[in-house]
Formats: sequence, C-alpha cells, structure tokens
Amino acid sequence: MKRIKYDGKTVIITGASSGIGRSVAFLLIKKYKCKVIAIARNEQRLLSAKEELAELGELYVPYPMDVSVKESWDTLATYLKESATCVDILISCAGVLPQFKKFEDTNAKELESVLKINFLSQVWASKALMPLISDKGAIVNVSSASALLPFGGVSAYTSSKAASEHFSLALACETKRISVSCVMPGFVRTDIMKNQEMSEKDARFIRFFSAKCDTVSRKIVNRVKRRKRRIVIGKDAHLMSLLERLFPRLSPRLVTWFLKKSGLSLFKDI
Repeated sequence: MKRIKYDGKTVIITGASSGIGRSVAFLLIKKYKCKVIAIARNEQRLLSAKEELAELGELYVPYPMDVSVKESWDTLATYLKESATCVDILISCAGVLPQFKKFEDTNAKELESVLKINFLSQVWASKALMPLISDKGAIVNVSSASALLPFGGVSAYTSSKAASEHFSLALACETKRISVSCVMPGFVRTDIMKNQEMSEKDARFIRFFSAKCDTVSRKIVNRVKRRKRRIVIGKDAHLMSLLERLFPRLSPRLVTWFLKKSGLSLFKDI
C-alpha cells in the first residue's frame, strides 16, 4: 500500500482539545490543510483551539463528545452518513492516567473509566467508523510505552494500553483496505499527569524523561504516513522495549523496584 498523502484529507481525532491530539490536529491543519473533526469532552477547549486556527478557515470542526459512551460513536456515524462526510483517517488519542497506586486500592469506577477511555473507545470508534473510512485510509490508535513493559502501580492503565496494542495489531491483520497503526510513546509533556499529586522533585523527574509534544506529534504523522503498524517513540519507550525483550520476567519487577526506591512521592503507593 502506498504512503498516505495527507493533503486535504478529512481526519477524526479524539483527545483533540489538549496534548498529543491537539498537537497532531494543529500539524495536519497547518501543514497539510486537512479538515479535522476534533473530538473531546471539554467544549471550551475545543472552541479555544478553533479560534487559534480561525485564519485558516473552517478546517477545525469541534465535536464535543464523551468517547467512553458507545452510543456516542453510533450517533457520530449517523451524523457522518447523513452529512455525506467522507472520513480518511481516524486517530484515537484520548487517554487518562489515574493516580499511581496498587490494584487493591483502585475502585471499580476508576477501573471502568480507564478501560472505557483508553481501550474500549478505540474499539467502538473502529466498529462504528471503519465502514466509513475511505479506501487506503488509516486507523491510528495511541497506546503507551507501558504496553511494552508493565510495572506496579498502573495495573488498569497498562492493561488498557496493552489491549489497545493487541487490538490494533489484530485489526491490521484483518484488513487490506486500510492501514492500522499503534503508537506507543513514552513520557510526553502533556497534561496526562494531572491526576497525580506531584512535588517539585516529581515534576522535574517527569520533565527529564518527557519528550516535547510537538516533536512526538511530528514523528507520529511521519511514521503513520509510511503506514508503520507498530510505532515506538521516545528513548524511554525504546529502553522499556529493550528491557522487556532481554529480561521479560525480571524487568517489570526491576522497574517497579527502581520507582519505589527513587524517593519520589509520586510512586510511594505502588
């Protein structure tokens, strides 16, 4: 299958009001003049992003929606059909990282929320929109480096991201009409850590390992263009992948031990 040509394409992006989703949306609009249907729960942030891009016309289309609700995807699919909107690319960036803590201290509501937003939203999006995606189009699911190497304190998060990876790779095996990519970035400078209680020392630690959001977005766009199925981004992500391949039994315990011994309050409950 030939490389993706982004110019003038219609792209649906979830998590488009902040972080990677917002950055990818801005890149596709500014560089390739794509029409982006921007999905997120925070309507005010969506409208703010639209204002920033106003000089480029009506290329940024805010669509406030809760991706964790299955029926929302069916409603979106109906809207796209009735408006005769042709979709070329679906990029699922929506994600949530709960507080670092042991599984036994995580309540059922938190577990359900993480699984729905990080994983099931991608399943429901693909189920509802895949028939509407144009030939030689693409589905892109953003997972995480935690899918490469699980460790303590993030059982729900790492499980949801591993499920995202395996779902994407399985889906890629089933279709030749469109390409399916799974993106596994390491730490990125976004607001995904907003649920964490961090000291200044914790924040410095995270910033040290975090890649710039715009840099990660450019890499995602470029590698999806080449229809890469499995996209690992970031030095920390590549290190985690290497450790898992070399020491599959030891590395999860080793990483968990290192985080516990780091003295950071961020990991005190894992």
